[in-house]
Amino acid sequence: MDKTQIMSQHLCFPKMIISRMLVGLMAIAFFAQPTLAETTEEVDVSTTSPEDQIEKDLALFWGKKREVKVVQRRLFSKDGKLDLTVGGGIVPNDDFLVYYLGTFRLGYHFAESFEVEASGNFAFDQKSGLGDFLSNSDIGLKDAQIREFIRQFYTINVLWSPIYGKVSLLGQKLAHFDIFLGAGLGLMLTEGFDSPENPDMQSKSKLAANLALGFRWHINQQFSVRTEYRHYFFEKIAGGGLSTPIGLNLGVTTTF
Repeated sequence: MDKTQIMSQHLCFPKMIISRMLVGLMAIAFFAQPTLAETTEEVDVSTTSPEDQIEKDLALFWGKKREVKVVQRRLFSKDGKLDLTVGGGIVPNDDFLVYYLGTFRLGYHFAESFEVEASGNFAFDQKSGLGDFLSNSDIGLKDAQIREFIRQFYTINVLWSPIYGKVSLLGQKLAHFDIFLGAGLGLMLTEGFDSPENPDMQSKSKLAANLALGFRWHINQQFSVRTEYRHYFFEKIAGGGLSTPIGLNLGVTTTF
């Protein structure tokens, strides 16, 4: 064996040792990675401060409290059902009289948003005091004569409920409601003085139209509270123009 072969063997031996060391280090690094990751995660959890944990718990708590529920469907269905409403009201826009109303209504829902309704109203009048004031004033008016009194009126209406929704009551309970519009015709029964020459009161039956706007507040599937604004239109006695009384109504409705 010559000197050249001996030198090449001496050079190859350190190279083999170095290559084996590199392979060993790479293997140690590969198998050590999961252990390092697990150690890092444990350190992150253990180093979470109590203040940070409290903030996370409070965020979860208030997130649940403030959760907003969306109306997905009607909770109170009315399609194919009857409504019976009993209530009262007031007609406040007559200068000389205030009318107090006793009201009953019977309606049928032929669709979820549409209802046909018949109603009857009985009116009880009370003088507002304006007539006595004018009679006792210095203008010389001896008598403020009221020409016509409303006694009863009956109507048939079609009601349309385009809006259904719910509101939160103090963040504790949801109140369901719907808003309805209506229009109809009926008869207005009045008594009045047809002419100054005739001192006797005459009974009259007149065609009357009305428009309605109302809110229905659902208590449960069977009962609801109903508030309404109605505007009536009919001819005054002896063709004296158009009378436009306003009715403000409050009633309790049972659905069956």
